[in-house]
Amino acid sequence: MSPSAESPDESAAPSPRVAAAVARLRSVGERVTPARYAVLRVVDAADLADEHLTAEQIGTRVADVEPGIHRATVYRTLTSLVETGVLSHVHLGGTATVYHLAEQEPEHRHDHRHDPGHAHVQCHVCGRVLDVAPDVFDEVAARLRADLGFTLDTGHAALLGTCRDCRTP
Repeated sequence: MSPSAESPDESAAPSPRVAAAVARLRSVGERVTPARYAVLRVVDAADLADEHLTAEQIGTRVADVEPGIHRATVYRTLTSLVETGVLSHVHLGGTATVYHLAEQEPEHRHDHRHDPGHAHVQCHVCGRVLDVAPDVFDEVAARLRADLGFTLDTGHAALLGTCRDCRTP
C-alpha cells in the first residue's frame, strides 16, 4: 500500500475540525484514505461557509480537489463516515440529505441531549436551509417525551416552514 493511502498529503495543514475527525477515525481503528480526507476537507469548508451540501455536491467538489477519486467512492465514504460518527447527515424536504462534520463524540451521535451541534429548518418555498440551536426544540421534545414517550432527534431531519423572505405580508 502506498504511503498516501494511510497518510494523506499534509502539505495543506488540516483545520482543527478535520484534524479532530481524523483523530476520531484513527481512534476507532479506521484508516484515513485520500477519499476520506478529501471528503472531510470539503465538508469542513462547506460547514465554515454555512453551506449544506448533498452527496452529489460533495462528489463534485471532491472531484475538483482530487480528480482521481471516483464518485462512487465518495458515496461509500459518506456512508462510512456517518456510520463511524465522524459526519452527521440531515434529511431535508423531498429526498435531499446534507452532511456536516459531527460535533459530538460518536457514542452520543443518536442522543440529542449530547449534541452540541445544531438543528435545521428549511423553507418549503425557496429551499433555503437555516441552522438553529437545538435547544429551540426543547419544549417540544419535553412534551413529546412526556405525552408519548417519544425522544425527538432534532439533528436528523429539518423542520419545514416558510422563511422570512418568502412569507407574504
